[in-house]
Amino acid sequence: MATVALPTKKPSLITPGFLGWLAFLALCILIGLVSAYEVLTKGLSVTNMSNTVPWGLWITIDLSAIALGAGAFTLSAIVYLLRLKRFTPIVRLAVYVGFVGYTTALLTLVMDIGRPDRFWHPWAYWNVHSVLWEITWCITLYLIILAAEFLPVIADLPFFARWSWFGKLAHGIHKFAPVLAVIGMGISLLHQSSLGATYGILRSRPIWFKPSMPIMFILSAVAVGPALTMAIAHITEWATKRPTVPHDVLRAVARFSGFGLLAYLYIKIWDLMAVTYYGRSPQVNQGFAMLNDQTPYGFGFWVVEIIIGIVIPAVFFLSSRFNRRPVYLVVGALCAMIGIIANRWNVTVSGLTVPLSYSPGVLYQSAAGSYSPSLAEWGVAIGVIGYALLMLTIGLRFLPLFNNSAHDEASKS
Repeated sequence: MATVALPTKKPSLITPGFLGWLAFLALCILIGLVSAYEVLTKGLSVTNMSNTVPWGLWITIDLSAIALGAGAFTLSAIVYLLRLKRFTPIVRLAVYVGFVGYTTALLTLVMDIGRPDRFWHPWAYWNVHSVLWEITWCITLYLIILAAEFLPVIADLPFFARWSWFGKLAHGIHKFAPVLAVIGMGISLLHQSSLGATYGILRSRPIWFKPSMPIMFILSAVAVGPALTMAIAHITEWATKRPTVPHDVLRAVARFSGFGLLAYLYIKIWDLMAVTYYGRSPQVNQGFAMLNDQTPYGFGFWVVEIIIGIVIPAVFFLSSRFNRRPVYLVVGALCAMIGIIANRWNVTVSGLTVPLSYSPGVLYQSAAGSYSPSLAEWGVAIGVIGYALLMLTIGLRFLPLFNNSAHDEASKS
């Protein structure tokens, strides 16, 4: 007697675990909204930032989100400029992660500027001598480019099938992907380096006044951004039990990030030896002594930044003993992410706790400035991180991020 195969039921996208995760993220966003209301109604006085340490937790999140979203321009450049089409399956995911990272950064900036109603001033009142003005323009333009690159993904949703003109428009724009990749790479390199230059030009802060800062910001972003995208692809595959990106492509991305981390490590050691030990002034010596004596800067640099953030990921990414097992690649990417967040914290906060070298009557032997985020700052941070995780969750669950037919067609045209 012949048996009839019953059709398999397609797994539901909405599960109790998924709903519980969404409820947790909704609680995080609610905490963020309540904290944001307090900041917007009472001003920055509810934070622990001061004239001595004017940037803190929010700017750390801002700089980290921009660096972690760097996989978008890096992998787009690899596919569309270097013509390495084997990396095409990961481009959509990289662009989406970049979009989430940059919108997350903008959310923190809205809270940090103190007067969010004046967010449009950099576009209306040009200050061409300001590094922050150039960064504002670059981030805005790059976000527009990311949206244009991501438009075909939105057009592939079944909801937009009724409007055929929208799909034709989106895929027509996608034909200019190589041009967008060139422009996006240039703009992204500009603002990634300018973020480091913001600290490099602080002459009154001798610890951070060094020309290597822009280079280190670029290298760290180029190394860690693709690694995060690779880790998200693996985690999505585990969570959904569906294939995402071929594992050989993800291993190649990991190797690329591993070599990028080694280059970043070389620049950091060179900077530490050549600039810090051999070329620095007595004020810098005293400033570093203060940081190491009165703050956990030394632990954050050597243990978190160097060992956890660079050495461990480089070993996992480059050693064939580890990079063939996805769990090690994910752990390495998470370590690299922790390292870059620690670096942005050290750059943003640690150097600012040292008293100004040019302030009359202020000696380096005096107590360092102190900073710890207030409850309102933590609340806003929780809300912003909840937004980022919610965007990633919804996008990975419902958007065709791993449907590469549009990219294949574009590569053949």
